[in-house]
Amino acid sequence: MRSLRLAVLPLLAAALFSSPVSAQVETTPIPAAVKPDFSSMRFLVGTWRCSIKSSRRPLAYITTSVYALDPSGYWLNEATTVKPPAWEPTALRTYDKITYDADTQRWIDVTYGDQGAFGLTTSSGWNGGELIWHDRAFVSGASIRSATDTTLTKVSPAKYSTATSFVETSSGRTVTVNGICTKR
Repeated sequence: MRSLRLAVLPLLAAALFSSPVSAQVETTPIPAAVKPDFSSMRFLVGTWRCSIKSSRRPLAYITTSVYALDPSGYWLNEATTVKPPAWEPTALRTYDKITYDADTQRWIDVTYGDQGAFGLTTSSGWNGGELIWHDRAFVSGASIRSATDTTLTKVSPAKYSTATSFVETSSGRTVTVNGICTKR
C-alpha cells in the first residue's frame, strides 16, 4: 500500500501544479486619482505675512507663508518661516501639503517641520467664509492637555484670520492663539 501511495504522489503533484493556461500579466494601468478642485483654495496661492498672537506671550510673532500649487496638480504646498521672536532664538520652518480626498470628501493637510513638528488635519470644506481644520494627529502630552479645532476665516481675497486654543496640562489654563494674515 505504501508503494502505491508513493507511485501516485508524483502523478497527483503533476496534475495539481501543471496548468494548460499560462500566467497572464496585468496590463491595465492603475487608474489615476481625480485631481482636486483647488478653486476654493486658489486665493491662498502667493506670499502671506501673518501676525500670530498667543495669550501666553507678551507680543505677537510674525510668519511668512508661501503657497504654491504643486506641478502634479494634486497638492497645494505651503512653506512657513517663523521670524525668531524674543523667546525663540532661531527661525522655525514648517511645511504643509494640502489635498482633497474625493473618497472621504474632505480636505487633508499634512504638516511637518523643524524640531520634529508634525500634524495631520482634516476639514469637510468651506462653510461660507470659514474652513474648520480638525487635528487628527493631536496627542495630549506633558504640556498640552487638549486643543480645539482651528478656524480659518476668509476676510477677503487678500486677508484671512485663524483662531484656535489649547489647555495647558500643568496649569489648566486655556491659551488662545489668533492670527491675521495679509497677502503681499
